[in-house]
Amino acid sequence: MKTQLSNFEQAFSTGGGSCVDVCHCGHTFYDAVNSYSWAEGELESLQKNPKATALGYSVGSVEFEGKTYNVDCSCWHDRANKIIAFIDTHNQEIAEWLSLEKKRKQEEADASPVVDQ
Repeated sequence: MKTQLSNFEQAFSTGGGSCVDVCHCGHTFYDAVNSYSWAEGELESLQKNPKATALGYSVGSVEFEGKTYNVDCSCWHDRANKIIAFIDTHNQEIAEWLSLEKKRKQEEADASPVVDQ
């Protein structure tokens, strides 16, 4: 069942995956099952690192407020839940702002000179 947090994750996903990545909080996540061209000793080093977590799939990430977090890290959940609460309590205002911004941007585009190809 979808939750608000899983919808947030989907909406703010960076859309890619990697074999290893360090979360904004400093914790490392790595894909321990798929084949990659690991550097000599890299996988063994990750396996010994207490600040590294092995996953059975590629490492995904979300990005918001200029920071990138690993999907499997829980460090971003509290902030995401606060953003969700803000969006939920201001959804009408946000919808109006988006509509006004679309209109402003369209007016700006319409006022721009046309450059022939």
